[in-house]
Amino acid sequence: MKYKVSVIINAYNEAKDLSECIRSVKAQSMKPFEIIVVDNGSKDNTAMIAKNDGAVVYTIVPRSRGLARDYGWRKAKGNIVAYLDADMIVNKDWIKEIVKKFGEGADGVIDRIKVWKPNNIFTQVQDSFYSFRFENNYVPFLAWAFKKELLKKVGGFKDTWLEDGELGARFLKAGYRIILADKAIRYHKGPPRTYKDMLNRSYFFGVNGSKSIYKNHPEMLPKKSILFYILFIASEIASILGAVINPLTLLWIPLSLLLLYLLLLLKLLFINGAFGKMSLKTCICLTVASWTRALIWPAGVIKGYYFS
Repeated sequence: MKYKVSVIINAYNEAKDLSECIRSVKAQSMKPFEIIVVDNGSKDNTAMIAKNDGAVVYTIVPRSRGLARDYGWRKAKGNIVAYLDADMIVNKDWIKEIVKKFGEGADGVIDRIKVWKPNNIFTQVQDSFYSFRFENNYVPFLAWAFKKELLKKVGGFKDTWLEDGELGARFLKAGYRIILADKAIRYHKGPPRTYKDMLNRSYFFGVNGSKSIYKNHPEMLPKKSILFYILFIASEIASILGAVINPLTLLWIPLSLLLLYLLLLLKLLFINGAFGKMSLKTCICLTVASWTRALIWPAGVIKGYYFS
C-alpha cells in the first residue's frame, strides 16, 4: 500500500513559530503529500505566513482545539494524517519513520517528543525524563498519526480539551493498535519550560482530563490514586486540627511531605527502573516535579470529575 501523508498543523496566532515548523516538514527525507495549516481565527499574519511557505490554508471561525483538529483531517486528501502543533519542529526522518510503523501493522503512531533547546535545569530534567520514558517500556496511550479511514470510524476529534487523550481512549477501546515510532522525533518549544508552567499545567490537565476523558471513560479514572490523595490531605487537616491539643502534631505535615517525596524517588529509581540510567541529580530534580504533580494533579481531577 502506498501511503500519502497529510501533515496537519493547527495554529492560532503562531506567526513567530509557524514558518520554522513548516520548513522542517518540507525538509523531510520522505516528502509529505500535503501540508495543511488550520488557522483557528488568528489575529496576526499566521495565514499569510503559511501560504507563503506553501501550505494549504484553511481559516476557520475560532473553535475549540479539538474541533480545529477534526476540521483538518476531514479536509486532508492523504490516507495518513499526521498532526503537529505550530511550536514544534521535526527531525528529517519524521515522516519516513512514521510510515515505516504503518507498514509494520500500526493503526496509529505516536512519535517521540523532546524539549527544544533545553536551556535551564527544568527543561534539561524534562528532556531527560522524555528520553527515559520512551526508552523504558513505554506503552502508547494516544497517537499523533492515524490511518484516515480509522479516524473516520471512531468519529474523529471531539469538542473538548485534551482531545488527543480522549481520542486515544476511544481508538484503543475500538481495538486499534498504536505503535511508537522511536526514531520519529518532534521538538517542542512550548511549555512546560518553567516550574510555574508545570504547576499550572498539572492542575489544568487534572481538571480537563476529568472532563474530557474520565467522564467519558470512567473505567480509566485512577480511583486508587484519588483515594490515596484524599487520605493524604485528610491526614494533613487532622494534624492541623490536632494542634489545638498538641502543637507537635503539626510536625506530621513536613514529615508526610518528605515521606511522599522519598517514596516517589524510590519508585522512580527502582520500580520505574531509573537507577543506573539517569543521573542522581536528574532523579532528585525529576522527583520534585513528580512530587508537585502528586499534590496538584489529583486536586484538578477531583474538581473536574466531581464538581464540574
